[in-house]
Amino acid sequence: MDLVFRPYAFLHPDDELADAAGRAWRFVAPWDWRPFNGGTGAPAWPLTLLYRDGAEPTAASINAVAQATSTGSHAEQLAQWQRLTGAHPPERTQPTSG
Repeated sequence: MDLVFRPYAFLHPDDELADAAGRAWRFVAPWDWRPFNGGTGAPAWPLTLLYRDGAEPTAASINAVAQATSTGSHAEQLAQWQRLTGAHPPERTQPTSG
């Protein structure tokens, strides 16, 4: 069954990617991107798929990600998802140290 209204349908959980700014990222879930060098933010498009399922991805997977991210941005992906679903991703809270 195809996932409906899924942002980043061209990515799989735990995909590792490089962005246009040279940062490496792990895609955990549609609104959960983890940069390998720490920090915050979202990846700068276009994206390059580096690893999928812990191995080098197929050429077809690399091309699918490159094509899907050749235009647009994380913000545009979020806006499109919100228009289609009428929903908003949950607010993330930062853990506090105590």
